[in-house]
Amino acid sequence: MNKQQQPLCKASVTQSFTQAIVHQLAQLGVQLPPTLTEQLAAQQSQQRLPLALQDALWQALEQQRQPELGLQIGMALQPQHFDTIGFLLLSSPSLSTAVESLVNYSSLIGEGGTFSKAKSPSGWQISYEDHFKIAVALRIEAIFASIATGARWVAGKAITPLQVQFKHAQQLPTELYQQAFGDAEVRFEQAQNSITYSDDDWHFRQQEVNPLLQQQMLELAQQQLQQLQPRSLTERIEALLHRQPWLTRPQLAASLAVSERTLARHLAAANTSYNALSQQVKKHLALQQLQQPHVTQASLADFLGYSDEQAFAKAFRRWTGMTFSDYRRHQ
Repeated sequence: MNKQQQPLCKASVTQSFTQAIVHQLAQLGVQLPPTLTEQLAAQQSQQRLPLALQDALWQALEQQRQPELGLQIGMALQPQHFDTIGFLLLSSPSLSTAVESLVNYSSLIGEGGTFSKAKSPSGWQISYEDHFKIAVALRIEAIFASIATGARWVAGKAITPLQVQFKHAQQLPTELYQQAFGDAEVRFEQAQNSITYSDDDWHFRQQEVNPLLQQQMLELAQQQLQQLQPRSLTERIEALLHRQPWLTRPQLAASLAVSERTLARHLAAANTSYNALSQQVKKHLALQQLQQPHVTQASLADFLGYSDEQAFAKAFRRWTGMTFSDYRRHQ
């Protein structure tokens, strides 16, 4: 349920990810418009492509009227297609560690949305909040099919999600979703896009993982992220709160590898504080998410990190001067 802050530079996507999609389309016999092919070819010397160009690619796929392409592309993607983050995920000792890297470094693949993770009653849930305007269903299904495939890489065994949720309506026959997600319960027209794994699969640890390699890949991913999105500490704090609004002050400082004193000093220099910035982000996310008909006061309270629904209700009234239900009715 996260939403991005305004980017400091034009959104982009890694070249290898786009080329992997183009290669898979050729394998499937799908022809792209000549103009688009020329535009992609002209960018081959670049490490990253403008996200707008990949938007054009997905728009061309949507015009093919083959809704199965999303799942087919997602299932065919391999670790090398994700550059550094692909090898980072493969070097992770467990799915839980891999998802932590996905949440923190997914923008290295593409800046089309943000991942988050949360404990659910049945296991652990990975959610994706997209910023797409074009071919949304195709792209989301490709992303989640690739997550299901990637989870099997990380675990080193055939694991199946418990549940997959999509915001969009069902696009394909049920048996095609079963090819991507096995026996998982697949739901459509839900409040969020998410995939849920059992506790056992989430914490299953491989024996062969090299911890030194994992550390090296983490350092490389961090370097690339800094190059991709050079930000001040204050901007990084805000971005992290947008992805994980439930973080407490100590958790936030630990995530950024700084002391709480350093955190407070940098925020004060920007004429703000943890409390002020946290409330600002939570208000923004709350008002944004209540536009979704399935979002409830209880679900927002849990996502935003409030101790109970009543605490969130008080904060919401302070932000808007209305109760949650009155505000939604007014809107």
